[in-house]
Amino acid sequence: MVPIIPWTYPTDRYYYGWYGEAPPPFGTDSGTDGAIKSTVVDRLRENPLTAPFDLKVDVKQSVVVLGGIVGSSLAKRAAGDDAWDTPGVNDVSNQLEVVPDQFG
Repeated sequence: MVPIIPWTYPTDRYYYGWYGEAPPPFGTDSGTDGAIKSTVVDRLRENPLTAPFDLKVDVKQSVVVLGGIVGSSLAKRAAGDDAWDTPGVNDVSNQLEVVPDQFG
C-alpha cells in the first residue's frame, strides 16, 4: 500500500524565473526569530511594492505576523510572499490592511 501525503509544500514558486533566484528550500535553515525578522524587514524595504509603507513585523516561534496599511492588494501579496520565502519561517499571518485611497 502506498502512503498518501495529504499536503506538501511547493519547492518553488511560478514566478522565480521572472523575479529572481529562488530562496533555499523550505525548512533548510531554522534561524532565530531575530534573524528571521531582520531578513523579512530587509526584504520589505527592498521590495518596490512594499518599501513606501510603514509596516510592522513581529516574529514568535518562527511565525511572522505582518501588520500595517498598504495601498494595494498586490503590495499585501508581495509582503506575504517575501515573508514566506524567508528561510526558517514556519507560518505567516498577513494582517495588512489594504486602503488604496490613503496613498493616492
